[in-house]
Amino acid sequence: MIATIEAFAEQLLKSRVVSEPDAQTFLSQAIPTSGDDPSSLARQAIRAELLTRFQAEEILRGRGRRLRVNDYILLDVLGYGGMGLVYVGRHVNRTERVAVKVLGEQFKHDSGMRARFQLEGKAGMGLDHHRLVRTLELGERADLYGTTDYMVMELFEGVTLLEGISFSAGPMKWDSTCDVICQVAKGLAYLHDHGMVHRDVKPDNILVDANGHAKILDFGLTLLDKQGSAEEFSLAMIFGQDCLGTADYIAPEQSLNSMAVDGRADVYSLGCSLYVCLTAQRPFPRDTRQAVVGAHRTDPRPRVDAINPRVPKPLADIIEQMMAVDPAHRPQTMAQVRGLLRPFRRARKWAFAFDQVLTRRKELKRALVTKSRLNSIQAGRSTKLSSNTVTDPPGQMKRPEEE
Repeated sequence: MIATIEAFAEQLLKSRVVSEPDAQTFLSQAIPTSGDDPSSLARQAIRAELLTRFQAEEILRGRGRRLRVNDYILLDVLGYGGMGLVYVGRHVNRTERVAVKVLGEQFKHDSGMRARFQLEGKAGMGLDHHRLVRTLELGERADLYGTTDYMVMELFEGVTLLEGISFSAGPMKWDSTCDVICQVAKGLAYLHDHGMVHRDVKPDNILVDANGHAKILDFGLTLLDKQGSAEEFSLAMIFGQDCLGTADYIAPEQSLNSMAVDGRADVYSLGCSLYVCLTAQRPFPRDTRQAVVGAHRTDPRPRVDAINPRVPKPLADIIEQMMAVDPAHRPQTMAQVRGLLRPFRRARKWAFAFDQVLTRRKELKRALVTKSRLNSIQAGRSTKLSSNTVTDPPGQMKRPEEE
């Protein structure tokens, strides 16, 4: 944390989140009443709407330079992912807000993660469908230690289906979930019609807004065409052809050869996603990734209605069919999936305050960081090895009121 108002002023000017004249005017008026307290100066900047709370906190931490990504000003944290952070931002010359995804500093020199990030950006920029989050720009930010990849996407103010499970503190309503899945199937059909396979369909990658409208995001594992691409080849060489996907949702054939799949692999993953939403459980809970992947290939298909009796048997039959081991036994297209689920769908609104969702995400992230540090300390005191679970159970959030 910076200790003086002079340091705060320097960080504010270096951040370039406000014009120098506006910054100087604010400082000349606020410094005399700040009592030589940079935190007081930060609070005044927030009240004056010169800075967002996030920006003020970053400046107090001495990280003002990070608030600009080329021509984009970062306003708040939108989400946390395995590849880095996603921010709410805006272009310096425009007022509309966008999402800015920045590859994590720890991956700056990681060729595999950079290849995946660039694949996601290039795939997203070639897509134009109302059920897919649009990618607007892919670029690099230069700094003293090299370059950092970033992409700019449309800002879709939604929650993930995984957060929806947390809202419900258990299984979600089957009719509204089927409505969301039908929307997602339409977006995936667009991908498939353009020769692409998503390969990472899961509740974390499905967003739903307050009106119940859904969009798919994260095209970092998208197979662009049957011939592949330079980025796809890089991923296969670095991670292996059988390692692309998320274990809890991966189709059996995808775990054997991720480059030799078609749209039916996405049908399988979508079926697993629907299963998780309606049971609040993983389809194959095992202790290791290898065991989970093996269960997807060989174990009997779990029944949704055995866990959640409220789910109609015909709907449970459809989900079981979507999760068939043999691709030939699944619905063959997303159009067929939509046709099968249509009788069960019902549109509902999801009433939530997006700003509160952002706050809750930060709280959960802080809790996970604290837990991780405690686990590291405990691991240092013990020689016993612990098994990592494939998917942590979602934390509980306040249930949204459905209209």
